[in-house]
Amino acid sequence: MKIKGNTDSVRKSTVEALDGFVGASYGEGGFIPTEVAQMMRDFTVEYGRELAVCLDRKNTVLSITLGDATSVSSETPDVGKRSPFRLCGVRQLHTHPNGVTTPSEVDLNSLLDERFDASVVIGINCEKETISGATVSLLGRGDDGALVFSHTEGPLPPSRFGEFDSLFDYIAELDKSAPDTALSDVAEERERAILVGVVAPGEGDDGLAELAELAKTAGALVVDRFVQRRASPDSKYYVGSGLVDELWRAVGSLRADIVIFDDELSPSQIRNLEGKCRVRIVDRTALILDIFARRAASREGRLQVELAQQKYRLPRLTGLGTKLSRLGGGIGTRGPGETKLQTDRRHIMRKIHFLEEELAEVSRRRELLRRERKRREVPTASLVGYTNSGKSTLLNVLCDADVYVEDQLFATLDPSVRRMTESDREVLLVDTVGFIKKLPHELVEAFKSTLEEAAFTDLLIHVVDLGCGDYLERVDTVEKILAEIGATEAKRFLVLNKVDLVPADFVPANVPGYERVICTSAANGRGIAELRGAILDHFARAERYLDVLIPYSAGADLAYLHEFGTVESEEYTAEGTRVRAKIAEKSVGRLAKYLPPEDDREEDDER
Repeated sequence: MKIKGNTDSVRKSTVEALDGFVGASYGEGGFIPTEVAQMMRDFTVEYGRELAVCLDRKNTVLSITLGDATSVSSETPDVGKRSPFRLCGVRQLHTHPNGVTTPSEVDLNSLLDERFDASVVIGINCEKETISGATVSLLGRGDDGALVFSHTEGPLPPSRFGEFDSLFDYIAELDKSAPDTALSDVAEERERAILVGVVAPGEGDDGLAELAELAKTAGALVVDRFVQRRASPDSKYYVGSGLVDELWRAVGSLRADIVIFDDELSPSQIRNLEGKCRVRIVDRTALILDIFARRAASREGRLQVELAQQKYRLPRLTGLGTKLSRLGGGIGTRGPGETKLQTDRRHIMRKIHFLEEELAEVSRRRELLRRERKRREVPTASLVGYTNSGKSTLLNVLCDADVYVEDQLFATLDPSVRRMTESDREVLLVDTVGFIKKLPHELVEAFKSTLEEAAFTDLLIHVVDLGCGDYLERVDTVEKILAEIGATEAKRFLVLNKVDLVPADFVPANVPGYERVICTSAANGRGIAELRGAILDHFARAERYLDVLIPYSAGADLAYLHEFGTVESEEYTAEGTRVRAKIAEKSVGRLAKYLPPEDDREEDDER
């Protein structure tokens, strides 16, 4: 059957008669073909319901949709891929059974959403069984070339419908006027996003700057932002119902494809908001997961992201409603809907179990690598900090490396390990995934095997972006996440990076708990030599210089010193091998029996 919409209580003969119109052409029939208008009048008078007809620019009927007494679907026929800055090539005629010809707010939003060539409202006086008149609503371009609602022509009585025919020329010119800048944006296929956040009264408002950066990183074009001050989010919509109505209007006028919220939403909130705004609703957690999914390159990274996505999706299955039912379950999810829901739930649980096993194996391999580094006593320092604070850039400068660097959030997902060498000293530097405010719990759990690199390191180098303005708040955010993953034992440096972005007289705030505070700039090299020296000096102070005589019978102890220390010289004597070497303080225990008494050692150090 070609007829769409609500066919309940409509006689089969009526449906068959309407079927005969689909595909018919009315090339000379004008903007409102008379035969089509009469068919629409007859149906609306008989059934008291709205009827919508879509025609292309050759006046061929593409589709007919049946509605109810107050509304009808505005779904556009499939006309192939089209630019959001061009009209869709289809105009919609629909009836109002109450005789009113004024377009409703729903009509105007449908015009914007679907980018109809025109939206024609035909008023039907059901008592008199006549057409009372018609109006035509058309789009126009704003200063930036975007298609926005412009004006409504009419109303005109049926005897003057021919005056609308001149609108064919207006539509043709409007479609040709898409600016080049708009078309280049279309080529990128960027989604148009509206951002929404809630802040408590008295709290600062950053204008959703961080959420905007996240949206940009995900490939979206931010077209508007809404911030509401309230003590707590609304349980139904997250924001108040008044703002929801505002969002609905903004979605239509700005042609938004997506609304992004700056907090994690409940399944019911997402469902309620989608019902009101009629576009895709995405919360902060889903947005970050999407970015991670785009950036994950290694097998481990992809496993971690997929695990986080599955854990996020599991409690939200019921939010998908009838999409999980072939026949549409009854109240709640009974019948076939429940079967499909439970099938999906079991599938996700099996997937989570499989991913957790795979990541457990990854964690075991990482533990073996850490044990090997510990056995060889290779000092390790981890670069941690807020996302896009410059950790990878510092790693490249300190180690003369070529780790991927980009001025965007979460450019690094997979840890990179590079050697920093200076004469005979060597330190491993580990670049870790960046943190962020409201980091999804699912990600923290999934990335534990990666974040453990920070928990088991010898030195934490906390890198902070001074150019962000709220660097102390970001320091606090990172410290809370480090505490959550158990990275509290290691000594730590605070590196205030991008110092070139602050005034010359900048004085850093006193932040307790750090062994050193160093200002750096990878752009002009400031503080880099100081940072390198501080790292090497930190590990040098953890070393012990030995001058010991090891008997020939204790060859295993000499081998131990060669394996875990750095031997500078050996001299073979009658009593044994005299060795001068340096070794980590924590590895001296096995060799303590060759050391002089404590008092003598202090005298030697003084000499």
